[in-house]
Amino acid sequence: MVTVVMTPEQWKHLRELFGMAIERPPAERDAYLDETCADDPALREELDSLLASHDDAETFIEAPVFGNTLKDPPQVATDIAGRRIGSYELVREIGRGGMGTVYLAERADKRYQKLVAIKVVRRGMDTEDILRRFSNERQILASLDHPNIARLLDGGTTDDGLPYLVMEYVEGAMVTDYCDLHRLTTNSRLQIFRTICGAVQHAHQNLVIHRDLKPSNILIKADGVPKLLDFGIAKVFNLDIAEPLTERTLTELRVFTPYYASPEQVRGETLTTTSDVYSLGILLYELLTGFHPYRARSMSPNELARVICEQEPAKPSTTVANFEGRSHGDSKAREAITPESVSNARNTQPEKLRRSLAGDLDNIILMALRKEQARRYPSVDQFSEDLRRHLDGLPVVARKDTFKYRTTKFVRRNRLGVAAAAMILLTLIGGILATTWQARALRQEKANAENVNLFLKRLLTYSNPLIKVSGSNGGGTTMKEVLDEAARRLDGPEFSNQLEVKAELEKILSDSYFGQGRQDLWEQHLRKYIDIERSLYGENDPRTMYATSISAMLLFRDQNLTESEKVYRRVLPLMRAEYRKGNINPQDFAEALNNFGYLRRTQGDSKEAEALFRETLGLSARMPAEQHFLIGLTRCTLASTLADQGRFDEALETARNAVAEYRQTGGTGTPDFGFALTVLGGLLTEKGDFVEADARLNEGEQVLRQLQSPTSLWLGDNLRNQAISFYRQGKYAESQSRITATEKIYLEGFGPAYDQYPTVLIFKGLILDKTGNSTEAERILRDAVKLRTESLPKEHFWVAVANGALGECLMTQKRFAEAEPLLVESYVSLNSHLGNRDPRTTEASRRLVTLYDLWGKPSQAANYRSV
Repeated sequence: MVTVVMTPEQWKHLRELFGMAIERPPAERDAYLDETCADDPALREELDSLLASHDDAETFIEAPVFGNTLKDPPQVATDIAGRRIGSYELVREIGRGGMGTVYLAERADKRYQKLVAIKVVRRGMDTEDILRRFSNERQILASLDHPNIARLLDGGTTDDGLPYLVMEYVEGAMVTDYCDLHRLTTNSRLQIFRTICGAVQHAHQNLVIHRDLKPSNILIKADGVPKLLDFGIAKVFNLDIAEPLTERTLTELRVFTPYYASPEQVRGETLTTTSDVYSLGILLYELLTGFHPYRARSMSPNELARVICEQEPAKPSTTVANFEGRSHGDSKAREAITPESVSNARNTQPEKLRRSLAGDLDNIILMALRKEQARRYPSVDQFSEDLRRHLDGLPVVARKDTFKYRTTKFVRRNRLGVAAAAMILLTLIGGILATTWQARALRQEKANAENVNLFLKRLLTYSNPLIKVSGSNGGGTTMKEVLDEAARRLDGPEFSNQLEVKAELEKILSDSYFGQGRQDLWEQHLRKYIDIERSLYGENDPRTMYATSISAMLLFRDQNLTESEKVYRRVLPLMRAEYRKGNINPQDFAEALNNFGYLRRTQGDSKEAEALFRETLGLSARMPAEQHFLIGLTRCTLASTLADQGRFDEALETARNAVAEYRQTGGTGTPDFGFALTVLGGLLTEKGDFVEADARLNEGEQVLRQLQSPTSLWLGDNLRNQAISFYRQGKYAESQSRITATEKIYLEGFGPAYDQYPTVLIFKGLILDKTGNSTEAERILRDAVKLRTESLPKEHFWVAVANGALGECLMTQKRFAEAEPLLVESYVSLNSHLGNRDPRTTEASRRLVTLYDLWGKPSQAANYRSV
């Protein structure tokens, strides 16, 4: 279509003709236009285009209000692409708004490459009022400094008197398009939306209302970072900024996009920050449902105003289940949207999407969209905070604050809580109520509730320091004591007839003991849980499948690796199918995948292990916040697995990123953060960066000692890596003390079947070898080699590491002929599996150089010295 260039008077005439045309029946429009536009083909073409857009809009709002039925008026300035403005040369037009055209530009002097966006007032729109508005936008942008708001870089006036802004060029997709393209889940969309809220709140704190918040003004960059654009019609409370612009001018211009306009904005009333809350509510409605919240019978200004000011939007959960139509918002796409297409774009199914929106999200969005400003969220920050509380499973402001509601939220949030005694006790209530209320008749429910009340009363009394109860210390009961008392009472008669409840409580207790590092009690209650689940449900029940995956993990713990693998390979495909149906939650499926990945890594198949870990990480967006510790653990174990493959630099980067993410998200007060520091410290030790390695390992030790028992395996792993670091630095006394403590923890907490126990023997032997006791060192190192070869394939690099350590000990005793085959085999295996750049391969080649130098074989030494 040819671009129409017209004066404001011609544009007004076009609006009048369009208004008269849409009032006629569609069958009569052609004749009317033939007569009206007989001498003006360009005007006829423009009207045809407007009417076609109107017909496509169906029942959704697709045009501005009050006679401004185009989102933007036709072009009223000539194209100035190719011109130079300041230090920049215009490349091409990339957008246009109500008063300016935006161009992509680049540095004209070529001193360095930089792309920017330049916004220029269009000729014909440079009236006194609009020029003031444009100057206002420049000052507004200069006052804002936020990572999610496009920055103002420069500004000025062109040679022919047109004001311009030089802004940060943001290359990205509209927020709605980006989320749909990447099939982001509801929770992921909420996280992006909260980031956008942070930018808007920053503007509000600087006394600026955006008042044109819409998808095309919010772009998502390729790295997923949102950028808020276009403060061109913002209202400013800062009088130093706002003085040139009067409220009368704003009312007359009335420049906004009605799809996202608040009722007070449509009526021309005074605006406050709650107007932006309303626009954000519409944006969130579209992000989560794919539909606009309002429908109009026609596109007439009066009808649009009525809908915006009077019509109550449907609940989002109702919209996704019932409505169908065409694309919404200010997107140019005109694709049909249905409940199926909407849910598919959110990586779920219609019914699951409906359930995820029902309740809190319905109430949060509808509170933001209330017609009365005083009944909305008073600030964007409180709007965002309610979404955070929803994501964290907390009660929200938008929901009536009843005891039943708060109890339900607490139950959902803490069903799998494992740390604090209070959480555990209240989670017991949640698990019991959630199970008994759904599975028992009213009479049984009453009996269960009475039993639970008695159970909790006894536990709470037990933890009361003012009351001396048999078995308590009477002076501030510890979490350990509360857990032990809960375990004792579970074995009593209270739950003998309530096995469903008892099974869940046994699982909660096992998780709690694991969090404390009490491995024996963790395993004991886990086995009780498995036995109860198997007795209650058939083999094909998803609950039994999950319990079976846990039994496979216990087989792995007992070093029955082959049988463990068989069980995993049988149950994981079944769990995957049930997960896709929505019958297994993502955290349980992720746990099974992660444990099987660790088994396959131990068995030497690091490639399959890597695939399993990456599948686990892919579930993170669907997991509740309290379960994200599993994702951190998986990422750290993935780092170790990459190191197993010789991808050492990638492994180190993965571990660094895991630790950085804990710091950024405030997760440093958890045992898994200590585990992450342990993994990073171990890799830094292999690299030879001992200063940073020791710092990270010491930090990890402090975290683990504070949060876990002294026999925690993770603490043992940390001390083991410290021992290795000190050994490589030649600090043998410090290394000996750490390795002795590690051995004690491993034997008490797991036994010699623990997969890292041979590593303890290796460094225990190497320390003895370095300190003059090679005979005892040889005995210990042969035990390590025996454990490795009995449990692993001979080509596993852990076997090669053990052979290399034994070869070094024999070399110290000058038994060169015995040492040679062990050292050669170790080097060949490590070089084959890890590559010649891996630190372990480098150490193996160094040992061979030393061997042949001591043996008096310089030519053989030279072969490995050049490697």
